[in-house]
Amino acid sequence: MSPRGDIEAAAQNRNTPWWVSAGVVAAVIAGVIARFVPRGELWLDEALSANIAELGPAGAVDALRRDGHPPLFYWLLDAWSSLVGDSPWALRSLSGLIGVATLPLMWLAGRRLVERQLVDPQSADSVDRTRQTATAAVVITALLPFTVRYSSETRMYALVMLLVVIGYLLLDAQLRTPRWWTVAALAVTASALLWSHYWAIWLLGALGAGALVLAWRAHRSGNLHQRTAALGVAGALVIAGLSFLPWLPTLLYQGANTGTPWGDTVRPATLAVLGMIYLAGGAVAEPQLVAYLFAGLLVLGLLGTTNNRGRIELGLRVTPNAKPEAVLVVVTMAIAWAAAFASRSAFAARYLAVLVPIVVLIAALGLSAIRNDRWRRVVAVVLLAGFSVGIVAEIARERTQAGDIADAVVAAAAESSEPPFLVICPDQNGPSIERALRSRGATGTVAIVTYPALGDPRFVDWVDYAARNAAAEPASIAARALKQAAGRTVLYAYTGNYRTLEGQCEATLQALATVRGAPAVLVPPNERNEDEPAIELLRFDPQ
Repeated sequence: MSPRGDIEAAAQNRNTPWWVSAGVVAAVIAGVIARFVPRGELWLDEALSANIAELGPAGAVDALRRDGHPPLFYWLLDAWSSLVGDSPWALRSLSGLIGVATLPLMWLAGRRLVERQLVDPQSADSVDRTRQTATAAVVITALLPFTVRYSSETRMYALVMLLVVIGYLLLDAQLRTPRWWTVAALAVTASALLWSHYWAIWLLGALGAGALVLAWRAHRSGNLHQRTAALGVAGALVIAGLSFLPWLPTLLYQGANTGTPWGDTVRPATLAVLGMIYLAGGAVAEPQLVAYLFAGLLVLGLLGTTNNRGRIELGLRVTPNAKPEAVLVVVTMAIAWAAAFASRSAFAARYLAVLVPIVVLIAALGLSAIRNDRWRRVVAVVLLAGFSVGIVAEIARERTQAGDIADAVVAAAAESSEPPFLVICPDQNGPSIERALRSRGATGTVAIVTYPALGDPRFVDWVDYAARNAAAEPASIAARALKQAAGRTVLYAYTGNYRTLEGQCEATLQALATVRGAPAVLVPPNERNEDEPAIELLRFDPQ
């Protein structure tokens, strides 16, 4: 065994009882399993992803002009579904596997974060700190409710997190030893990020600015090695940007015409607070409480150390620290908020996927800054216990009523001599309900249209969405729907007071009732839904 191996083994034997190692393994296994627990029907965003992906590469590009995302994840999902099928579990398993693949890379990233700053990497204390940070990075990533959720959802956010970790490792390798292949790999990774989610623009912009500052400082100090490394990073980002130019016209079109009509621009403090809460598990009390503990670990990762008596001290010159990582997070969020404010765009916590791996690394370093074994383990147990409650709540959470609606529609169709005519209001309820009906083999026997266009329920056209909704006339649309129904039973699935459609679904209901009479309630609204608003299904019999 090498000297380093002897030191690491000694440190592990001294500081890690078997029950701690067993707990770490159990926590990671639990996090992996949680990523694959079935979660019912696909909700709006997931159903849209699946519907766009199944159009194929060219069709997805065309559909995304009216949606608002770059296409890489949709291409991958199309290929994945051709291999494993299109059930909700099969589609979500792609994100699950990506999330699992992120875990060992987080372990490497935790090691690199500490190793690059150690004066004596061979000492037992240094090996101990490195191992503890790496282990904390894996366990936090495994059980963080944010990572569990988006590793179990048919969206691009698990892919984004994986690419960020890969980019972090490549960046570290380039800054240590500049090589052409590292620059090339970093360029490919940055390009994949740009083609996955637009918030990558803000992250890579902040990273590029940092690389140029580092190159300038290295030039001033005469450090040729560091200047070469930093310019290599900047060059990789330029190459990634050039690779994104073919998509730029679509991005500009989306920016001018789609936007985020479902939300409001938030203040910087709101962005930070909401981000921290949703990282820990969202609207659940226990995760919200440990979010404050998690924030404390971030402070320790940036400023914390332990003195000779084992007491934690804060200072600006502690080593190791996560100052570059913290600066990257803050600058990225500042750029993102400024862009959102300028374009009047909304914020959603899921966008923070571009920063979550870096935030986790900072927290992992903060946890390892607690050098007293007993207190470090107590803090870890409390943190992970809170996260576990968030995961249980996430698994039990009802994402959509689409399954209940589909079951009721199928039952109504079985009772009718003619297939019923399903009207969905608004169109944002359409994709999830259509996917649920499709999984039950009912889309061929039930005519489905969505308000206000009475069009294809598989998609939502976000182009000029608010303006088109404002111009809609509920009474006229209801009359058109009844004409298309041609005397058949009309089923009306609606959600009231949808943003940009305030009062319109209710007015459509009133117009239908004026002609067909009072409806029967087939499915009452379930207010427990968190991803989609409650949906009510009503039945209007023919006169």
